[in-house]
Amino acid sequence: MTGFMDNYVDVATRLKIAFERWPELRIQETHREIVEMPDKTCFIRCVVTIWRTADDPIPVIASACEVYPGRTPYTKTSESEVGYTSAIGRALAMAGIGANKSIASRDEVQAAQSRQPTRLAEVVPLRDDVEQPFEDDGVSPYANPKQLGLVRVLAGKQGLTNDQLKEFCTNVVGRPIMSSKELTRSEVSKVIDALKLSEPQ
Repeated sequence: MTGFMDNYVDVATRLKIAFERWPELRIQETHREIVEMPDKTCFIRCVVTIWRTADDPIPVIASACEVYPGRTPYTKTSESEVGYTSAIGRALAMAGIGANKSIASRDEVQAAQSRQPTRLAEVVPLRDDVEQPFEDDGVSPYANPKQLGLVRVLAGKQGLTNDQLKEFCTNVVGRPIMSSKELTRSEVSKVIDALKLSEPQ
């Protein structure tokens, strides 16, 4: 009996086909951002770039969103990984690998099914006064509001614009930073130390 999922190809299979077709294929996790909706629900948006050859003039760029916090054992604490995997599946489908009748991969469909209301775990609503879409519960790897506030104060003392601060953070942590809210706790500590060292005497 043919099942609903038979028209979908999982990401691992798409990758295998892609590497067979393009042995020089390279994938980069290009960007990740946290999106907070008006109703306070949060998503992690993951963007990937795929070069089919070393000189690919038009690399494939795709994104996928994963709800935060994950609401199943499959997604909880692995939201970024799931988001990037889904983005890779979408990018490969856009490149013509395993798309069949749908861009969605088997992984995405199963993840979406697992998020249906009948399977949702209890989600604690976020407070309105939270500066970023993560509770400061001592477990989150991301910078807390106090750390981000200190970064803004130190940057303000030096007259740094938002764009200059993003560039400063990118140089300090060694990866693209589009918002200070992307900084982990260890990264924000490095940024704070670097800002203090560069303060005019």
